Amino acid sequence: QRMVDEIQERGGKPKAWKNRKNMRKQFESVGERIEKAGAEICVETHLQKNGCYYYFKTNQNDEINSQADGKNIIIFTGMMRFVESDDELAAIMAHEFAHNLMGHVSAQNKNATFGKILGFAVDAIADSQGLDTDGEITKAGMEIGALSYSVDFEKEADYIGIYVLARAGYDIKSAANLWRRMSIEDPEGIYSSVTHPSNSARFVALQKAIYEINYKRKHNLPLLPDFK
Repeated sequence: QRMVDEIQERGGKPKAWKNRKNMRKQFESVGERIEKAGAEICVETHLQKNGCYYYFKTNQNDEINSQADGKNIIIFTGMMRFVESDDELAAIMAHEFAHNLMGHVSAQNKNATFGKILGFAVDAIADSQGLDTDGEITKAGMEIGALSYSVDFEKEADYIGIYVLARAGYDIKSAANLWRRMSIEDPEGIYSSVTHPSNSARFVALQKAIYEINYKRKHNLPLLPDFK
C-alpha cells in the first residue's frame, strides 16, 4: 500500500535520475565486497564445485536492469544511475550473484531444451497429419521451458542475495526499499509478472528474510541461508 500511495502522490510518474559521479569506482568497490561475501557462503555451503567467483561487468545500456549468465554478473549503466546508494547497488549485485551461485541459468537452459524437444515432437506429429506449423510449436515449447520455475528462481535469488548482502556488511533493509522504488519506476510490476515475483510479493518476502537474519545475528547463529 505504501508503494501504491507513493506512486499516486507522484501522479504515476517515475522519479527522475541523473548521471552519477565516480560510477566506476563505486562499481568496483561494491563488487569486491559482494564477491568476497558470496564466495564465503559458496565455500561454507559447498554449493558450487566449479569455483565460487564470477566476473563483474558493466553494460553500456540505459535500461534499468542487471543480468547473471552463470559466469558473469552484468550491471547496466541505467541501473548504476538508478541506485541511490552503495547499499542499493550491493543489493542488485548480491541478487545476481545468487543466481549464479544457485545455477539458475544452467537450469533454465536445460528447461528450454526440454521444452524444445517436446515442441519438436508435437510439430512432427502435426506434420504427419498434413498440418504445417512452421516450427512454431517447437519455438513456443522452448520459450515455455525457459520460463519454467522462473519466478521460483527469482524468489530464491532474492533470499540468498539478502544473505550475501548481510555478509558483505551492507544495510539489508536497502533491498526491500530498492524494490519499493522500482515499483514507482514500473507500477505494473506491483501486482503481477510472468518471469518475476510481483514487487509487492518481493517486498514482503524480503522483510521476512530480514527478520530471519536479525534473529540469527541476535542469537549468534551462522549467517547462512536455510536451504529446504
